[in-house]
Amino acid sequence: MISKMKFISLVGPRSEFDRIASDYVLDSAIEFENPLHALRSTGGFTMDTSPNPYENSMKHVADVLEYVHIDCSGVRRHDEPISKEELDQFLDHFDTQIHAIKQEIESLQTELTHYDEVVQTLIPVMDSNIQLEKLPKLQYLNYRFGKLPMSSYQKLGTYLKDLPAYFYALTSSKDYVWGMYFVSQAHTENVDRIFATLYFESLLLDGAEQGTPSQAIAAIRKKAEDTRSQITAKRAQLENTVKAQSKDLLKAYACIKYHYDLYNLHHHATVSQSSFCLTGWIDADEVPALQAKLQKDPACSMIVDSPETVSHITPPTKLKNWRIFHPFEEFVRMYGVPNYNEIDPTPFLAVVYTLLFGIMFGDVGHGLCLAAIGLVMILLKKGGFLAKLLVPLGLSSTLFGFMYGSVFGFEGEHALIRPLWYTPFEGSASMMNTLIYSVALGVVIILLCMAFNIVNGIRQKNWQKILFSQNGVAGMVFYALVLFCAISAMQGSGHPMTVAIIFIVISLILMFLQEPLGKLLAKKKDWMPEEKGGFFVEAFFELFEVILSFVTNTVSFLRVGAFALNHAGMMSVVVMFMLQLNPAGSVAIAIFGNLLVIGLEGLIVGIQVLRLGFYEMFSRFYSGDGREFHPANR
Repeated sequence: MISKMKFISLVGPRSEFDRIASDYVLDSAIEFENPLHALRSTGGFTMDTSPNPYENSMKHVADVLEYVHIDCSGVRRHDEPISKEELDQFLDHFDTQIHAIKQEIESLQTELTHYDEVVQTLIPVMDSNIQLEKLPKLQYLNYRFGKLPMSSYQKLGTYLKDLPAYFYALTSSKDYVWGMYFVSQAHTENVDRIFATLYFESLLLDGAEQGTPSQAIAAIRKKAEDTRSQITAKRAQLENTVKAQSKDLLKAYACIKYHYDLYNLHHHATVSQSSFCLTGWIDADEVPALQAKLQKDPACSMIVDSPETVSHITPPTKLKNWRIFHPFEEFVRMYGVPNYNEIDPTPFLAVVYTLLFGIMFGDVGHGLCLAAIGLVMILLKKGGFLAKLLVPLGLSSTLFGFMYGSVFGFEGEHALIRPLWYTPFEGSASMMNTLIYSVALGVVIILLCMAFNIVNGIRQKNWQKILFSQNGVAGMVFYALVLFCAISAMQGSGHPMTVAIIFIVISLILMFLQEPLGKLLAKKKDWMPEEKGGFFVEAFFELFEVILSFVTNTVSFLRVGAFALNHAGMMSVVVMFMLQLNPAGSVAIAIFGNLLVIGLEGLIVGIQVLRLGFYEMFSRFYSGDGREFHPANR
C-alpha cells in the first residue's frame, strides 16, 4: 500500500535555524520541496546557495573509512565538542600513517611479483649449467635471453647464415625452444629485428642472479619468502593501527556528518532577513509526534496541509507493505514507482506471481529445494531480494506439488504420494483441463486488473478512464459478455443472447467514442474532434487493437498450463532414464536432471511469470509514473 502523505511548512526565526533544524528536522523523515516552487507567495524570501563548508571534510573521512574498509552505514550522526580544524588535523595524521604503511606493502608486493617473474623465467632452463652472473659482464657482445617458437627455430639457420650472431639452445618443449643469442654490438639492432620477426619472446633478467639457474631460483625463492614475511608484518601493523583508532574515526565521521547534514538543510530553506521557511512531505503517521515536539517550542510553528491543498505539487510515493511483500517491490520498481493517486500493485503482484509460479513449477522436491536455497542465502546475507523471493516461490511450488502428487518428477504411475487434486500430465483429458484452468485463471486476473483501473480512475477523478476506456466499465462489460456468449455457444446453451449482444455493441460504441465522451464529462468546450474523418479512422483502428489485445492477453495465459505440462514432461524423461539404468547411473541422472530442471526451468518460469505481470496485468491499470519518497535523513 501507499502511505498517506502530508505537506508541512516549518517557519521560525532565522537566528535559531540551526537549533530548530537540529532538534526537530535533522532526524525526521522529510522530503523537502523548494519553498519558492511550493508556496504561492514567497515575497522577500531567497534561497541559500552557498557551498557546504564541510563538503571536503565529509569526502575526506568517507575516503579514509573506505580505504581501511570500515563500515559506517550504522553510525548515527551526533555533535561533538571538536572544531573542524581539529577533525581535519586528526584525519590528515591518520591518513598519513595509513598511506605510509600501505605504500610499504605495495612496494613489497611489487618486489614479490618481480621475484615470481624471474623464477618463472628461469624454470625452463633450471637444468642448464650457465653462470648467470657472467652474462652482464660481456664486453664486446650483447645477449638476449628468451624463448623461440619451434617452427621459427627450425628456420633460424637460414636467417642467421650471413650474420655475426649465435643462438645457444638451453632446453625445448613441443612448442618452444628456450635459449639465448649472442651478437656483436654493431649488429645488435639488425639481429633484434630479425628475431622479432621470428616471434622471439625476450625474458628479462635484472642481472643480480648468481650461479646456475637452479641456484638462482633457490636464492630468489628465499628472498621471496622473506618478503612475504615482511608483508604479513606490515599488514598486521596496518590492522592494529586501524583497530586502535577505529572508534576515533567513527566518532569523527559522526561529528562531520552531523554538521554536513545540518548545513545541507540550509539549501532546502528560504530565508528573509529575520525568518526561515522549510517545506516538504512527511508520512501522515509521523505528523503527530513532530507536532507534539514543536508544541513545546514557541519559536517554531508548523502548518500541515493535505495533498489536495497543494495540488500543484505531486506527492512522493512511500511504499508500506508487509515484510513478505518487500521482495516484490523490486519488480514493481522495475516497471515504475506507483503514482501517489493509484493503487500499489505490490500485494496483487506478490499473490499472483507466487500463485502462477507454483502452478507452472509444481513439485514437492523442487519447491523445498528452492525454499532451502533461499533460506540459506538469507542466513548468509547473499542474493539480495532474489534470495527472499525463493522462499515463498519454493513454498508455492511445494504446495502445488502436493496438489499434483509430484515429488522430484515422480508422479502418475510412479507417484510417491497421492495427488490432492489431479495430475496434469496424466492423459489427454488432464492436459486439456490444465490449459482450460489456465485460461480461466487468466480471465479472472484480467477482470481484476480492470477493476483496479476503475478504482484508479475514481481516485484520479478521471471519468474517461472509469467509464469508457478498454479497461474501464465499458471494457469490462464487453469482455465479460463476450466470454459469456462464447462459453454459452460452446456448451450449446439455449439461453437468449440478444440482451448480451446489445450491451456488447453499446460497449464497443462507448470505447470507440471514449475521447470525446471523456472531454464532455470533464466539461471541456472542445470535446468534439476538429478533424472528424481522421478521428474516426484512428478510433476504428484503436478499437480493433483493443479487441485484439483482449484475445491475445487471454490466450497468453495458456503458457501457465503449458509450462506446468512442460515441467511434468521434462521430469518424466528424467524418471524414465532413472528406471532403465543401474543404481549408479540412476543416481547420476537423478542429480543432474533435477539440478537442470530446478536451475534452467525455474529461471524460465520466473521470467515468464514476470512477463505476464508486466504485459497482461500492469498494462491494464498501472502507470508507474510516480516518484519514490526520499527523505533527507537517509
